[in-house]
Amino acid sequence: MKPIRIGIVGSKFAAAFHTEVWQMLSGAKVVAIAARNPEQRDSFQKKYGIPKAYTLLQELLADPEVDVVDICLPNYLHAETAIKTMEAGKDVICEKPFATTLAEGEKVVEVQKKTGRRFFYAEDWIFAPALLRAEQILKEGGIGKPFYFKGKETHNGSHSPYARTIQYCGGGAMIHLGVHAIGYFYHLLGLPEKVVGLCNGGGQNNYMHTQIEGEDWSAAFLLYKDGTRALVEGNYITRGGMEDVVEVYGSEGRIRVDLTFGSPLSVFSLKGISYAVEKAEFTQGWTKPAIDEYESLGYKRELAHFLACLKGEETQARGTTAEAGFDVLRIIDAIYRSNREERTLVL
Repeated sequence: MKPIRIGIVGSKFAAAFHTEVWQMLSGAKVVAIAARNPEQRDSFQKKYGIPKAYTLLQELLADPEVDVVDICLPNYLHAETAIKTMEAGKDVICEKPFATTLAEGEKVVEVQKKTGRRFFYAEDWIFAPALLRAEQILKEGGIGKPFYFKGKETHNGSHSPYARTIQYCGGGAMIHLGVHAIGYFYHLLGLPEKVVGLCNGGGQNNYMHTQIEGEDWSAAFLLYKDGTRALVEGNYITRGGMEDVVEVYGSEGRIRVDLTFGSPLSVFSLKGISYAVEKAEFTQGWTKPAIDEYESLGYKRELAHFLACLKGEETQARGTTAEAGFDVLRIIDAIYRSNREERTLVL
């Protein structure tokens, strides 16, 4: 069987780790990249040995050798690029968030249904090995009836200039980081009935990051019809590296998953080492360096699943569809509205 031929759109952080994972998977081949910055594009093409490079998205979409387009662009370009890709007759893989506004999200769902193209919403937590094992334990009743969930992604702030402006990012820490916990709980629990959100005011009303328009701290309760509660958090005020944690409390036990600081490796260094964990400010002293973040955070299994779906070998996971991506965006929008209006929102 011929490989699934992938076109990467973008040339920075997300594009790099997606390309590196694709090159680990048999049956996939990155055949083209599109990026506007010529120096970044040429350097990216050379580094990864990609056969073709384009300046414009339209050029990549016109390439008959591209089967699926992997969108690794700033948030505000996700919806527009996905729509153009599906209208060009190609399938889509899109990093979070699904879109930056509900109107854009609705249009993506509409075009996906109209064209019948495959859309893969790339929520990596669904495929993280530790969370997959936790899900098995929940299903077998290992902690009895689960009734309270907690999930967070936090670090010391994005370096991307696009993350500073709501127009480009869609918000602050909740849409940029808390989106992972929301997506994972949507995968497990479905759509909540009600949402209660609380966020910093952005700018001068932030704790630390007064230069960004969005909030640098946010939290929300997701309330489900059966009484289950989930607490989600996203913030830019956490020093010491990215922290991804999920906890589940049940009638006969509890589960705690530490995705980023759960490494079995411990290192003490006087001068520091080259890398410990994403967003760590320094690596002197004791650290717990990540072993394989592509594996532990779910990226390998995520893209392998998408590849298997494109080949007709697996059924697409519920939390990765266009509808799922839009529902996650609906939850985030409700969190922001709940904060602004100081009330519980009913979905």
